[in-house]
Amino acid sequence: MKINSLALLKTLVSISLLAWVFTRIDFNLALNQFKHLSLPFIIFALLFYTGCQWLSCWRWLVVLNSSGHSAPISSLLSSYFAGMFLNIFLPGALGGDAYRVYRVAKHVQDSEVALVSVFLERFTGLVALSALALIGLPPAFKLVARWDIVLLFLICVGSLVGAVLLISSPQLLIWAEPWLLKFRLSAIAARFAKIQILLRKFAQHRQALAVSMSLSLLLQLAIVAYHYFIAQQLKIPISYLQLLVFIPIIVVVTLLPISLGGLGLKEGLWVYLFSRVGLTAEQALLLSLTITVLSWLLSLPGAIVLLLDFTGFQLVIQGKQGK
Repeated sequence: MKINSLALLKTLVSISLLAWVFTRIDFNLALNQFKHLSLPFIIFALLFYTGCQWLSCWRWLVVLNSSGHSAPISSLLSSYFAGMFLNIFLPGALGGDAYRVYRVAKHVQDSEVALVSVFLERFTGLVALSALALIGLPPAFKLVARWDIVLLFLICVGSLVGAVLLISSPQLLIWAEPWLLKFRLSAIAARFAKIQILLRKFAQHRQALAVSMSLSLLLQLAIVAYHYFIAQQLKIPISYLQLLVFIPIIVVVTLLPISLGGLGLKEGLWVYLFSRVGLTAEQALLLSLTITVLSWLLSLPGAIVLLLDFTGFQLVIQGKQGK
């Protein structure tokens, strides 16, 4: 009942936010701008983001290699697409990261190594996003020039940096542990303690750590560029540096478990942020929905991967039963 109530609350939040956004939109104006999105550009955008996924897989492979294991990068890439499909279309059922752990475990034959590799690959991305957010501080003050956005940006930067420090610093975890216990989060404290041991082991592989961090920074910059290219194609006059400020805010706030996978929350944030720099709600929603639709298209190969994987799994089970 508690889970159903929470799901209902998230649904209400998403519907309410979407209703608020849609009541502020002139759909004819948005449709006119959407016509700037040509088929050649859609193909380019899909290929560009596939390149971003490939960078993520390269980073993942570096982490795996540091533990003495490996996996075909084609398998890692296919598991990324499948994970994207799961995250978009099956929220709360089977997370994309859980599926990636399952897939890589079949190659390395070690479920713990698989779990650690997925976590570390995500963690280096979190560190890179924190660094990118700090880089965005100067343009936040210079380009945005809105106290509310700057304050929101500082809160998000602080949250990112704080999360990285809490995960990686034993001293900070010792300080925070009584508070975690007070709020009945002892399981999180125990998990962080185990993760810190794994991080220290990974940090001993300095070359792998350096390569992984470099790839993470390149990936985050490429994701900002991806948003910028789409905005330019849609004739939305926003700069790369402004997006460098906005995207960390979007990423951090939509991580909050108060809506269905960030639905409605993300669109509302784009509208709010765009309005504060002189852009329209139509432009904000257009950018957000275009990126969402492109991610749906990009995740379709993941459905094929999942179907083939499930079919193969059934054949294996039937073979064992036949014996």
